[in-house]
Amino acid sequence: MAKQTPVTMAVVGLGRAGWDIHVRAIRGRGDYVLTEVLDLDKSRLAEAQADFGCKTFADWKTFLRKSTAELVVVASQSQDHAWMSCQALAAGKHVVVEKPMATKLADVEKMIACAEKSGTVLTVHQSARFFPEYLHIQEQTRRGVLGRIFMIHRNAAGFARRNDWQVFSKYGGGQLNNNGVHIIDQVVQLLDSPVTAVFGDLQQILNPGDVEDHVKVVMRTEKGMVADVELAVSALPFPSWVLMGTKGTLVCQGSTSKLRYVAGKLKLLKPIDAKAVAGRRYGTGEKIEFVEEEIPAAAESKKKYYDYLYDTLRRGKPLFVTPESVWRTMQVLKLARKGTKFA
Repeated sequence: MAKQTPVTMAVVGLGRAGWDIHVRAIRGRGDYVLTEVLDLDKSRLAEAQADFGCKTFADWKTFLRKSTAELVVVASQSQDHAWMSCQALAAGKHVVVEKPMATKLADVEKMIACAEKSGTVLTVHQSARFFPEYLHIQEQTRRGVLGRIFMIHRNAAGFARRNDWQVFSKYGGGQLNNNGVHIIDQVVQLLDSPVTAVFGDLQQILNPGDVEDHVKVVMRTEKGMVADVELAVSALPFPSWVLMGTKGTLVCQGSTSKLRYVAGKLKLLKPIDAKAVAGRRYGTGEKIEFVEEEIPAAAESKKKYYDYLYDTLRRGKPLFVTPESVWRTMQVLKLARKGTKFA
């Protein structure tokens, strides 16, 4: 097989996501090379140039005019994701945009249209799809031992405050855009059909600013599956996942999942249409045997995010994180805000 040419990559925004996630992800790889960076902080630019020998830019327009990179990673503040991505796509660049894909659903749709028009790749860094705990949950749903999953509880609880740009709506901050988009995206990927109803309760409990820090979202699908998602401002942890199925339940907390499910098949149960219950008995009297398991709550992906992206850019394989799949997540976020003061 012929050796593949490395993907030349530019990173826009060298903050926590740009530097500590994206640059770190390709550091030392042979299939990606960091050729350009853009940031307003001169010390960050100097650090990148010293580490990678890359070109540095402090102005977006100049960067877009002079950039020769194939791939642009948009890791700027959330309110800039949509317009920067569209302009980079229009310039013929492939784009990885950080979460949230955009701050408005209408902008998500514009971004998808921009990618279709340019003929280049647009993908979103929904990295929580690769988390070991989530991959474990996917494995357990595929096993089938729980039967048909009809209820999902997803919780992320923590008690910590912040007062940076993420507490301001003008920058696209808030818990829903920050961590909420990750865990809601995980759940949306597990659902059996499109979401038809969403209830959202957003509250500002601990942090200053003008955005929510406590999130509750309940959604129901076309086929009747229900998911309950909460990012809780709590001093104690809750189970991170509870899956309820027609044959049993999984509870994931910490590094362990516990499962209890019916052994074998249940006999067909026919209703008895009578006004009085024979023998004043409650229930059927049948003896149901259960299997109980306690297993590690982690599974590893054979490939990482940038492995899948390389397969798309160089080998023509289907995109792993499509913008259309993220649109479904962003639709839930929009509906969750409806009727709240954070809409």
